[in-house]
Amino acid sequence: MDPCIAYIHLHHFYALLEAKYRPNLSQVPFVVTQGEKIMDVSPQAANLNIHVAMGLRQARLICPELEIIKMEVDPEPFLEKFKDICATLTPLVEPSGDLGVFLDLSGLGEPLAIVKKVASKLRWQLAFPWYMGVATNKLVAKIACQELLNAKPNKAQHNYLMIQPLREKAFLSSLGVNRLWPWPDKIHQQLQNLGIYTIGQLAQVPRLQLQAQLGEVGDALLNGAQGIDPTPVEGLYPPQTVQGYFQLPPDAKGCGDLSTLNRHLIPALQSATASLRAKDQICTRLRLFVQYDGAPKKQFDKNLKEGLQAEDQLLELIQELLTKAPWPAPITGIRLMLMGLKPRGLHQAIFAPQILGIQPSAKLRQTLAILQTKFGNETIFLAKNMSIPRRERMLLLLTEYQ
Repeated sequence: MDPCIAYIHLHHFYALLEAKYRPNLSQVPFVVTQGEKIMDVSPQAANLNIHVAMGLRQARLICPELEIIKMEVDPEPFLEKFKDICATLTPLVEPSGDLGVFLDLSGLGEPLAIVKKVASKLRWQLAFPWYMGVATNKLVAKIACQELLNAKPNKAQHNYLMIQPLREKAFLSSLGVNRLWPWPDKIHQQLQNLGIYTIGQLAQVPRLQLQAQLGEVGDALLNGAQGIDPTPVEGLYPPQTVQGYFQLPPDAKGCGDLSTLNRHLIPALQSATASLRAKDQICTRLRLFVQYDGAPKKQFDKNLKEGLQAEDQLLELIQELLTKAPWPAPITGIRLMLMGLKPRGLHQAIFAPQILGIQPSAKLRQTLAILQTKFGNETIFLAKNMSIPRRERMLLLLTEYQ
């Protein structure tokens, strides 16, 4: 059976996400920016041929009434919901940039039936427009998706394009070499300088000649031009997590206050933090799924500036999240996910006094607070918050055994 690889891309995601919380934007052309860079354009702006590769000045020349919107809504919960939906379809989900994923659908059934099933599920569960390319490999699937986007299909057409096996080379033949997405614009320009403008022309170049011009890159380019891509879809999502949970029986009374909740929450948290300590890891993100008695579930997300491993610190953080607003009903279950796992680095603070014989002074802490207020916590920080090179870690271990 031939492989079946899908590439799914979210379209106008950042723009429609901002418009979701700003109804006044629904019918006007606007762009979403981060700094001075255009991150996305609204459908109305796209109809005026404004795109993300433009500068703001050029975009304003095209449309003087263009609204410039700074990105404010956190996209992560919505992007992760998109990836979670994909992960229910296949265990092999590989994110590609922020707005795209590769799925390996091989072996799940007849390809066209599987693709229709995937499309149906995405239409029902995904709140943002999407497009999908399907082929026997990643390269052709992503190019197919891009061609579908460029064609701007109307509502009567499918929002997926499927390239049948043995049709890859014919599909690519008339496209420009700049469609070969794994390679940068510099390589595309080199090909054009050689008089090669289409993928079909590239496929006709003798392999030895292309190798002489571009080396190993030329060999890979020729394979790509012939629709060959042996790269597998790597199962990179969901990322590694440590989880803990409790669920009360249906006939049990829910937890109406923190003291009652803690009797069930603390054992789950102890189990999760024990796993962290066993792996010598810290978590940099916390996610909670809270189930209430007869009320809708809620999700809480918190990024942690400093990685945590200690049970008491995490418990305090969870309690803070849960008490920001009154509970709609007693809590009957919680699933906690410790995410963004990283190795726990040895602190310089452990051995700095042994080497330098100094302790942080009150004046230093005061100066640090002033600098962090002005320049930000991520710019100004103590040396103890830096990871330690391997050599220094080994020296520390050796001193402990002397």
